Amino acid sequence: MQAQVLVSHSVETIQMETIELGDPGPDEVLVRHHVTAMSPGTERASLLQLPNTPSQIWPRNVGYSAVGEVVAAGEGVDLAPGTRVLTRGRHGTADLAPMRDVFMVDDDVADQDAAFHTLLRITMQAVRKARVELGETVLVIGGGLIGQLAAQWAYVAGAGRVLVADLDPQRRAMAEAVPWLESMDPASEEERAVLAEGHTGGPPVVIESTGFPAPINDAFIMAGHLTRVVLLGSTRGSTESVNFYRDVHKKGLTIIGAHDSIRQPDAEDNPFLNALAVHWSARRDVAVAMRMAAAGRITLDPLITHRVKGSEFEPIYDLLFDFEPSLVGCLFDWR
Repeated sequence: MQAQVLVSHSVETIQMETIELGDPGPDEVLVRHHVTAMSPGTERASLLQLPNTPSQIWPRNVGYSAVGEVVAAGEGVDLAPGTRVLTRGRHGTADLAPMRDVFMVDDDVADQDAAFHTLLRITMQAVRKARVELGETVLVIGGGLIGQLAAQWAYVAGAGRVLVADLDPQRRAMAEAVPWLESMDPASEEERAVLAEGHTGGPPVVIESTGFPAPINDAFIMAGHLTRVVLLGSTRGSTESVNFYRDVHKKGLTIIGAHDSIRQPDAEDNPFLNALAVHWSARRDVAVAMRMAAAGRITLDPLITHRVKGSEFEPIYDLLFDFEPSLVGCLFDWR
C-alpha cells in the first residue's frame, strides 16, 4: 500500500513524499489514518535540532499520535479490517504500527479527541507523579498544549484551584475558556505576590511545561514551602544560575522529573508501583484518557487552534518554525 507522509531532510524543512508501506509483519497492523495530532514542542525541537533533542539521522519522520482504522493485520494479530485504533503513527495517510503501540478506542470518543492520545498520556503521568491532594492549588507554568492538558488533569485529580501562567495573552485566554481553570501573567509582580500569600508562600504543586530552560528558575522561585515541582517540559538547553540553597534547599522542595519514557513495560501488572502513582503503563493511561474525554472531564476543543487537511501542512510548519504562540493544538485530517 502506498502512503503520503511528511518527511524532513534537513533543519527547518518539511515536505510530502509518497512511500510504499508493504504488508504488515508479525504482531503488526497496517492502519489508514483519519487524523493525526501535532505536538508542537517536540516537532519544533526535532526539526530545528534544538539542544537535548535525541540524535537522529536525516531524513526524519514527524508525528506520533494518530487515530485511524485497520486495513490489514499481520500474523498473531486478531483485529478485523475496519477496526478503529490509536497508534503512534507519523503524519501521513497510513502507516505500519507494531501492536505494542496500538490502543483501542470506543466509538463515543471523537476522532479529534482520540488523536491527542499520546499528548494526553504524557501529561497525565506528570500529574500522577505530582500526587495532587484534594483542594490543593496547582500552578502550571507554560500555556502551550502540554501545559493546558496538564492543568486540566490537575483539576481532574482534585486540585481546588489551577492556574496557567504564560506571557502570551492568547494562551492565558485559552486557559480561561475552560471553566475550571484560571490564568496569570508571570511577568506581573502583583499577580506573583498574590500567588505567594499564605503560610506556605506559594502553591504546593508547580508543573513546569514550557520546554525552555529559564522558566525552571521561575518554578523554583514561585514554589512555596515543601512544594512538589514537576519538570514536565522537555527542556531544550541548560538552566543557568540556579540558587539551589535559596530556592530549593531552604524551601524543602521536591523536584520530580516527569518524562514519559521512564515508564516500565511491566507496570500494568504491578499493583505496588501503580499505587505509588509513578509507573502506570501507557496502555492503562490511554484507556483512562479516552474515558475522561468521552465523559467530558477533559476538553480538547478549546485547545485546537488549527484544523487542516494533510496536504495543507506548509503554513502550519511556517508557524512552527517561527515559534508562533497562536499554534497550540493542530490536527491534520488525512481522509
